[in-house]
Amino acid sequence: MKDLLLHNWHLKLISLALAAVLWAQVARTPTSETGVSVPLEYQNIPPRTEVYGDTANRAEVRLRGPSSLLRSISGQDVSLSIDMHTMAMGQEKILPLTPDLVHAPFGVEVVRVNPARVHLTVEPTAQRTVRVVPITTGLPKAGFEAEKTTVTPETVDIEGPESHVRAVNAISTTPIRLKDRSATFTETVDLDIQDPVVRILKATSVKVGIKIGQIKP
Repeated sequence: MKDLLLHNWHLKLISLALAAVLWAQVARTPTSETGVSVPLEYQNIPPRTEVYGDTANRAEVRLRGPSSLLRSISGQDVSLSIDMHTMAMGQEKILPLTPDLVHAPFGVEVVRVNPARVHLTVEPTAQRTVRVVPITTGLPKAGFEAEKTTVTPETVDIEGPESHVRAVNAISTTPIRLKDRSATFTETVDLDIQDPVVRILKATSVKVGIKIGQIKP
């Protein structure tokens, strides 16, 4: 043991001295605090599932350390990961965003994370075919009426969290103005899906044909 300690003792002494000088330099360096915006990374998500809730896509991580070091740090140097493997299906869970979830460069202290927590739910991904319902506003010109309405396509496929997809029975179009119309017309309109976590798989717009005819006496 003695031989091991004394082996290259002069090199070890120089290393110790350099470490002491470096530590003294760091100790004299002014300490600062700054915020870095980083994306939230969700790890170990089961296949064909959806993660949703009142979550933020990014979080602000407050860092404290030597000014010279903080000035060189960007959002690419810091990461915040949330492990999803323990999340129960279909149950909302409040997950705290604590400093220990943050990976930051050596020599920097993670002070806090904002927001301090996120609400998350994991559900299986589901698909469903639903009707397209045209929405009209106003009335045709006096003496005329809307006799028939056609929609192409009549249905669309939607996808999203299972419980949200089950709640959607039809999707409305954006409003179509009938005011002062006196002739048959076709208009391309968008689909107005209310639930932000439900997606339309293919069609983003539809054609609505409305037959306008004279009111029979």
